[in-house]
Amino acid sequence: MGQARGKSALLAALVLSALVGAGARADDPTVWLKDRQARFAAYRAAHPHPDAEIAAIKAKTAAWKATEKPLELWDGAELPEMIVVPAGEFAMGSPDAEPNHQNSEAPRHRVRIGYPFAVGKYLVTVGEFARFAAETHYEAGDQCLTMEGGGLDSRTGRDWRHVGFDQTDNHPVICMSYGDAEAYVAWLSKKTGHAYRLLSEAESEYVNRAGSDAAYWWGDDPAAACTYANGADLDAKAQLPQLSANPACHDGYVFTSPVGSFKPNPFGLYDTTGDAWSWTDDCANDSYAGAPSDGSANLAGDCGQHVLRGGSKLNDATFLRAARRIWHLNGVRSFNHGFRVARSL
Repeated sequence: MGQARGKSALLAALVLSALVGAGARADDPTVWLKDRQARFAAYRAAHPHPDAEIAAIKAKTAAWKATEKPLELWDGAELPEMIVVPAGEFAMGSPDAEPNHQNSEAPRHRVRIGYPFAVGKYLVTVGEFARFAAETHYEAGDQCLTMEGGGLDSRTGRDWRHVGFDQTDNHPVICMSYGDAEAYVAWLSKKTGHAYRLLSEAESEYVNRAGSDAAYWWGDDPAAACTYANGADLDAKAQLPQLSANPACHDGYVFTSPVGSFKPNPFGLYDTTGDAWSWTDDCANDSYAGAPSDGSANLAGDCGQHVLRGGSKLNDATFLRAARRIWHLNGVRSFNHGFRVARSL
């Protein structure tokens, strides 16, 4: 990255360091809503018959090509924007020879997802979750694991509204437990009449890879993560010295970035890697032994914990690999944890 961008990133780090502990809101929700309403009106004008478009996708038999324009699907201005991804097959997990391979990523196996489905174009945002919380009076606790004062601890008074640093309605919502994510998708389903849900772990890796068989959806170069993902870099390391970081990488963000700040993958999805780990519907298992091969969630194993995928802004490129997986207790809220939604078609 250029010297000028590095200086601006350092300035951003200094500004954000002053905000740690405050969790200040930096935007006007009414502006966010007006922008969304205008964009939704434009979407509806361009897609007057979305059900017909979905039917055409489901009936399609030709193989998907990376040059095809993604089909957008949007049920409401205050709801997540979606992208329809095609059916397909991929190798899930990582080969033993891949740098930083983990035993939990084995055995590598073929997964056939025999159905198209819609996926959130972005991680669920603060603004979207705020609409759900306002309508349902949902309370997502008052404790969250946050990184403040150089340490990661569970702190009272921290929640998705007060994460310890500045966020706007266009940032990914974090400090989310598995139950919070489940509550949100249940509300979406009831509100729209469509079948919203969390992604399975297999679906999450499939939409992240978007046809790639490499370590990352953009290839095998970890240094390129600065262009495609919000992971730990020298800006974050200056703020949080205990982090590892990508050498000479400045992406301008110490903490989360507004959704869509980095390049989309070939499916047209943003931030499938980095920014925040995403909860999936899979119970925790330390390998893929006996895992489903049809794209469905693995409901066997330790279901008091669920798998998260994608890596976060605190992770260097070793954790941003497409095959990397972790799991956590269902009730834990962390400023590393958010989620993305899916919609069955």
